Amino acid sequence: MDYLDDSGSERAALYRLFASLFMQEPPEDVLLTIKDLLHMEFNDTAEEIGLDFKHLFLSETGHIQPYESLYNYAPEDEPRLWGKATEEVQRLYQSEDLMIDTEMDLLPDHLSAELMFMSYLAERGLTDTQKEFLGDHLLVWVPAFCDEVMKHSHTAFYREAAAILKEYLSSDYEGFAEE
Repeated sequence: MDYLDDSGSERAALYRLFASLFMQEPPEDVLLTIKDLLHMEFNDTAEEIGLDFKHLFLSETGHIQPYESLYNYAPEDEPRLWGKATEEVQRLYQSEDLMIDTEMDLLPDHLSAELMFMSYLAERGLTDTQKEFLGDHLLVWVPAFCDEVMKHSHTAFYREAAAILKEYLSSDYEGFAEE
């Protein structure tokens, strides 16, 4: 997968881009940029993608909740918001003196928050922390989350975005193993 070079700033930008896709409906101009940058082949309209975003992540009957604690929990526990994973990632953010902006209205283990954290780590060149966070958090739950997105999405856009994110996380982690 060769969307960007290996520089920390370009990897950080890609993580921010992925974070934005799962935080809010992407505006039409962003969709065009994403399509070119990630070599996507979707033909969905911005309106269809917006409706799919709501269908997948926002509605009361939304199919998928993008929170690590709903995927990554001890066998004796039950999946729940503000679970152990939430507390773990919150401690990691605090160890870097980071706090989630209250205006964002995200729990610490929301996919977008975790991807923004990876962006932060990439920008600062914190290689060991990136590898650890990928292995201990993102790769533990995001592949299953992406599979759910691909299964329930009504648009090619979100199916492709989920497939690319899943592949990118794995590829990024393998890059650390090769170093």
